[in-house]
Amino acid sequence: MRRIRKKGKPVVTCDKCGRIISNIKPKTRKQGEIEYYYMKCRRCGGVFVISATDEALRRDIKRFEEMTKKTEGRLSTEEETQEAQVLLKANVARSREIKEQHPLKLRPWEN
Repeated sequence: MRRIRKKGKPVVTCDKCGRIISNIKPKTRKQGEIEYYYMKCRRCGGVFVISATDEALRRDIKRFEEMTKKTEGRLSTEEETQEAQVLLKANVARSREIKEQHPLKLRPWEN
């Protein structure tokens, strides 16, 4: 999916059929311990996984959110900023790894 901006709202184009999807409504699905955040094209039924997380990654995401919330309303130190950036990069890399190792499998009637 390609992402485009239109009048300040995010717009996505389906890679399979080319339809512009302006009303984005992501869904969640849990399969085992892996939780998927995904969206579907209404025209062709293409499924596009936004993120996939396991329990450890969800804890790290929560830790990142707490770190950023702590610095709200004040300037963060260079150490805090650097630690948050390292954690964010690690979280993104881990999510990509999980998506590759555990692709989302929907049954035909779930499409």
